Amino acid sequence: MENKMDSNKSSSSILIVGKIFSTAVQEVIQAATGLEIEISKTIQKVKNVQITVDLGSFVSFSGDYNGIMIMNFEADSALEICQAYLRTMGLPEEDIPTHHHADDLRSNIGEIVNQIVGKGRQMVQEKFNLAARSNTPAVVPVTIPIGLILDSTQSQTNDCIRVSFSTGKMHRFHMEISMENSEFIRLVD
Repeated sequence: MENKMDSNKSSSSILIVGKIFSTAVQEVIQAATGLEIEISKTIQKVKNVQITVDLGSFVSFSGDYNGIMIMNFEADSALEICQAYLRTMGLPEEDIPTHHHADDLRSNIGEIVNQIVGKGRQMVQEKFNLAARSNTPAVVPVTIPIGLILDSTQSQTNDCIRVSFSTGKMHRFHMEISMENSEFIRLVD
């Protein structure tokens, strides 16, 4: 069965990029950790994006399309992902972080998020011939939600979505994206 979003010649860019970046999240984390990652069957449209829960990472991207991607991790999901990542790399057990506030955990989550945004941008470029660059992801422990706004002349018309994920141990994490309101319209089939 053909995906309706792929068959449209015109579709909201936030839904297209959200689906592509969701695939990038799943593929990167599974390849880096060996964990099974499940993507929710639902993309939620939200009013704004924010860093929430226990650990958040954010990165902006700009170029032919512009936006912000946020990854929000519950403490257990950040630990499970980071510990599996470091074990896969062969790090001794005594060097693996055991708390979500550990500096090593934050830097490794930042590296994983960097790989995700890179993979997502690459997938968008391959599919639509649209390029964007990104900065280095920031990773912060969170005690209260922090809202982020895409700095553009259209800030009041930005589109925002949230996608939920779970690990094999049912630990939850989320990706949120805010992009300028636009449509990807194919010039050539």
